[in-house]
Amino acid sequence: MSPLPSDPEKYSIEEIMERLKNSLIGKPEDGELIIRPDGSQAIRVRKRKRRSSQPVKESQKRNRRARIVQVTAAMILVFLAAMIVSGGIIYANSKPFREGLIRKIEQASGAVTALEQFRMNPKTANAGSLSLKWPAGNVLESLKIRGLTADIFPSTFLGKAMDGEEISISEATLALQTPQPGEALRNSPAPDGDLPIRFNRYRTPIFNLTMGDPKTPLLRLNKSEASLNPKTVRGRAQVSLYKGDIAITGWPKLRLDRALIEFGGDEADILSLSVLHESDNRGAFELSGTLTPYQPERISSLDVRLESFELSGIVGPSLGKILSGKIDSLPVATSNFLSFQPGGKPSLTLDIAFCASPNSQIEVQGFPFLVGLAQGLDDPWFQSPVFEGDARGLIHREGDVVTLRELNLESKGRMALRGEISMALNQTLSGNLQLGIAEAMITSAKITRLNSMFGPAMEGFRWITLKISGRAAAPADNFKELYKSSKVAPQENPAPDDSEGSSFEDLTRPK
Repeated sequence: MSPLPSDPEKYSIEEIMERLKNSLIGKPEDGELIIRPDGSQAIRVRKRKRRSSQPVKESQKRNRRARIVQVTAAMILVFLAAMIVSGGIIYANSKPFREGLIRKIEQASGAVTALEQFRMNPKTANAGSLSLKWPAGNVLESLKIRGLTADIFPSTFLGKAMDGEEISISEATLALQTPQPGEALRNSPAPDGDLPIRFNRYRTPIFNLTMGDPKTPLLRLNKSEASLNPKTVRGRAQVSLYKGDIAITGWPKLRLDRALIEFGGDEADILSLSVLHESDNRGAFELSGTLTPYQPERISSLDVRLESFELSGIVGPSLGKILSGKIDSLPVATSNFLSFQPGGKPSLTLDIAFCASPNSQIEVQGFPFLVGLAQGLDDPWFQSPVFEGDARGLIHREGDVVTLRELNLESKGRMALRGEISMALNQTLSGNLQLGIAEAMITSAKITRLNSMFGPAMEGFRWITLKISGRAAAPADNFKELYKSSKVAPQENPAPDDSEGSSFEDLTRPK
């Protein structure tokens, strides 16, 4: 900047100092005049603040403050939530909550409830044991549960309802009873609207079931896997069972393969129930139908179908040693059902029309008459004859008695058996069998006394009627008496009664 024209080109030091002094005094707002102890003067200038605007840094400051506020609020919310959850857990494990839960279970089930070792955490509700007891008018008698774990929803802590996804149970035992007419079905009225206990699924790896008197139940199912869906798409409760041991009074041991049952109103629909033989996994014994336990005057019947099922699995191992083989059910309108009569002494009645399964056979053994035929006809086949093809009959089980009726076993050119055999609970046998031997075999037999034993030929066989007795472990018949009482044919020159070959004992003595 060029000097003004009026300014001199040169200044003395005194002039310069004077000019500086005047300039400072002329602008007092820029500083403060002070006099030092030595007499010199100076201007104290105040530090100027920077006034420039910086939007980026101001935005960063605002964001930082906002984050601090957010984190603080979140921490406060977490703390409050922790306090609420802690309070909810404390309340859920309190006596008032437990008593309220017991009331909810009683309202939902209609049973008297006992709950032990109950505890809750944010995810599950647990109990050491739960027992339910129903009145005499209900088909349910009692349910005992051990080791209960429920996956609960957070709404459970509000106390209005106990709900969640699933309840898993270590072991459950359900006892069924015959409903007593006129007795109450529930201990408390059913609630209006939704039940206070709501879960989507119940399951247990060990499920036991009894029906009838707990000391001597008519039916018992042990160690089955069970799951309950309280409400399917059809709006009905559904139970599925898998595996387990079945014990029915007077029946042989059986095994459950699988079962699917739906409940609606007073009925139980057996959609499918498959039973296995005690030691055979191939054959099938299948049932389906509807049970009406609350109508004692009405007989409940289930349809039965057999496929390659061991005969001993129905008639029992003792009778199954006498007549054995795999059988199929025959489509007969008046047969093939398992009926149940509710009442004070409930019992099961089974009727099945059967035939020998393809690639199988019915074998008969153990009777004394078979030994006599094998020796008298000099053919070892008769000691344990087998019948294929059209071998058939009817099985009837009622109470403690099992009967094979309308037996029709035939081996062409050799032998035929027709009639019935019954076995009581004490293993006692009874019945009558029509025994037919091929006419040609009787005619050519070396023991001509057989010719006089059997009647005239019909359908290619000579026939006699045998009376069955004894026990299943040692069957008996009257073949010996018929043999001794028969007259010797005229062409035979018999030896004296005490001579060799004249007695039944000599006939049946092993060679």
